Amino acid sequence: RARACVCVCVCVCSGVPIPITIQNSYSLLHRNFEYELAEACSPRNANIGLLPWSVLAGGRLTGKYEGGAKPKDARHTLFPKFQSRYFEDRLCAPISEYSKIAKEADMSVTTLALAFCKSQVFIPSTIIGATTMQQLKENIAAFSIKLPQSVLDSIDDVHRRYPNASNFDG
Repeated sequence: RARACVCVCVCVCSGVPIPITIQNSYSLLHRNFEYELAEACSPRNANIGLLPWSVLAGGRLTGKYEGGAKPKDARHTLFPKFQSRYFEDRLCAPISEYSKIAKEADMSVTTLALAFCKSQVFIPSTIIGATTMQQLKENIAAFSIKLPQSVLDSIDDVHRRYPNASNFDG
């Protein structure tokens, strides 16, 4: 938080434009930004939007690895050490909970995860990644979804029980 504020102060004092975005990890499983930078970056303060990366938690929030599945040609199947933090046992429970919420809302967990990012006032856009055209279409379509408050409340309930489950910062 302090570094973002210092950066803004240095820019203002130097007469140069302040940053308009910041890129941090953010997902249903990793919401540290809310506690660390959202206030400093809010429109009331520095007005720096978050462009989140890893919003699908290395593919874990797509459902394709559900139940320990290892789909052929999937990134984690081919490179099991890549983003391994998202494949730790402690993530099974919250991922299962988010999958249930998605199913009850008649959407995929991918759509839930991306629409959740869209619902955050501090996120002007989201960095997505897709390997196939089908994944790209689903990712793009998710941004047309407005999650009902009941779904957002359910997401927050899971987050309260499993705060920042994939937290790799300590």
